Amino acid sequence: MSDNSGIKKPKSSKLSLHDRFLRAVFTNPQVVKEFFEATLPENIKSIIDLNSIEPQKGSFVTDELKLQVTDILFSAKFNNQEGFLYTLIEHSSRPDKFLPYRMLKYMTSIIDNHLKKTGETKLPLVYPIILHQGQKPYACSTDLFDLFEENKEIARQIMTNPVQLFDLATASDEELKSFFWFGASALIAKHIKDPNILPTLKIVVELLHNIEVREEKEYIKQYITVHLKYIAEAADIQDEEEFREIIRKGLTSIDEENIMTLAEKWKQEGMQQGLQQGKQEGLQEGLEKGRFEIARSMLQKGLDMQTIKEITSLSEEDLSQLLN
Repeated sequence: MSDNSGIKKPKSSKLSLHDRFLRAVFTNPQVVKEFFEATLPENIKSIIDLNSIEPQKGSFVTDELKLQVTDILFSAKFNNQEGFLYTLIEHSSRPDKFLPYRMLKYMTSIIDNHLKKTGETKLPLVYPIILHQGQKPYACSTDLFDLFEENKEIARQIMTNPVQLFDLATASDEELKSFFWFGASALIAKHIKDPNILPTLKIVVELLHNIEVREEKEYIKQYITVHLKYIAEAADIQDEEEFREIIRKGLTSIDEENIMTLAEKWKQEGMQQGLQQGKQEGLQEGLEKGRFEIARSMLQKGLDMQTIKEITSLSEEDLSQLLN
């Protein structure tokens, strides 16, 4: 397209006309109602209030795609519950096979935005529609699961069924012990907050020993050490000597030096915590004494009580004690 000066308009300007035109059209409530009444499937129309449809501000299309597509979001009532109709207007000359995946991301963004704005804990329905504006029929599938190709059906099963849950809180210790590699890890994770971890440690050491005697590779030793280090750092060890004794008797790859290293770590951490606490208490005590000394000096120099209170943050009762 050229203007009267004979200068060809840039392609991006031409595309922006599509956006402005269709956005303007969809500001007309009669157009919106008629469009959705004609295009929505019957099961959706049976639960939506077409008179409740209202345009919403904002776009969920990424900047790099805004020259190929535009989107319009409408709020609507589904079974008297807040929901959305999302229309993506596609006018790219090349159909994008990943458009269904992009739609999924846009829908997720709409839900996320709604939750952040409202603070609700219930997810809103979002019904998507693609309005294709190309000169040729849209050639790509709009089925998200076609993108998985030969894994289409298993993908549908994975993404539409409840997420699988393996709950350590409900799994029995006997069930967890049946795992050769994962058993010790699972038991530790399940019981790490127990008031006394040592009964669980005995079972864990037995399981780790079964691994230890079957393999001789260096990573086995590292694997075992990771478990013991986690227990040492995170669990409530009521008897450190018994802890070391259980390990000493049950495991051959973890020697006395390694055990004492763990014990030394406890001591160092305890010392550091004590030192830090002592520093904090000493600092606080020093600051407190300093405030009193400053206040005493001010009183001796005849400063008024209000000024001293503002400078030192001491109470009137504290100052009164200094005067006596």
